[in-house]
Amino acid sequence: MGALSSLATVGLNLALAQQASRRQSRDINTERDRQIEEIRQRDEEARRQEEEALRRRLATQRAHAAAAGVGGPGGSSEAVLRGLIEESEAALQAREELSGGRIADIRQSAQRSRQRNLLDLVGSATGSGLRTLGSRSVRRSSLLDF
Repeated sequence: MGALSSLATVGLNLALAQQASRRQSRDINTERDRQIEEIRQRDEEARRQEEEALRRRLATQRAHAAAAGVGGPGGSSEAVLRGLIEESEAALQAREELSGGRIADIRQSAQRSRQRNLLDLVGSATGSGLRTLGSRSVRRSSLLDF
């Protein structure tokens, strides 16, 4: 009967460890998703602000060109406007690349944490099972003692 009790204890410990591991994994995923969403929201706000700033710069540049009498299509005025647009697009692309790298790092970190939790689960379940079963076998001198 003692062996069955030991096996039941090992099974219960394993079930509890699995439950804790699932909860930790869920918490890790929730935190990962929160961080990614925060990055995306900041990027969206920065994109919105950059677009607004670009509109103001373009309007200011057009007004200066018109005041100078060179505001017609083509020419240096258009080149300046294209330059402002390209500069803005480059800044946004650089920010997106940076954010993409940060998001990839967050995902990798979460994956490593989940793997560590799984390894901890296997290690603790195996260790406690062996200790429980081993402690019973040391005290018993015969199978009839179970």
